[in-house]
Amino acid sequence: MAIDVIAPKIVSCSWKHQSLLAELGASTFYETYSDQNSEEDMRSYIDQTYSLIAIENNLADPLVFYFVAYGNNKDLGFIKLKELDAVDGLNGKTIELEKIYVRKEAQGSQIAKMLMDTAIAFGKSKGNKFLYLGVWQENFRALAFYKKMGFSSFGTRQFQLGERICDDYLLKRDL
Repeated sequence: MAIDVIAPKIVSCSWKHQSLLAELGASTFYETYSDQNSEEDMRSYIDQTYSLIAIENNLADPLVFYFVAYGNNKDLGFIKLKELDAVDGLNGKTIELEKIYVRKEAQGSQIAKMLMDTAIAFGKSKGNKFLYLGVWQENFRALAFYKKMGFSSFGTRQFQLGERICDDYLLKRDL
């Protein structure tokens, strides 16, 4: 059951959020996928993706943008967006929603929708025609959420998590 979120807000991130993004990314990814993957694959992916150096490099990239959701006086989720020159299958300026994660305790609250609304508004403000993302084909909860938010499928790709190869759907939404 979702918590009631008091005073929710979304904050654009900068270098001062580096440690928070590393912890929030690692913990929400682990909460989401540890039941379906080996401990070794989880550690490998988390160490590579959510190390302080990886987050620092992303924050230094002018095409990467992070936003964190707060409520109940704590962080509850985040998104990572990346502007792209071109995406196969899409004709127009595109921004990728590379990551959207919400702490388990806040799932089912309005936090995921607030983060998605932020991604949509930010993408539009940067003149993008599409917002796109990849989602694991077995993540049925996320697939239902994305459908509700107006996304449709336009392809597939593979995603490597440690030694495991996962199949993703590519979803897009007009902005």
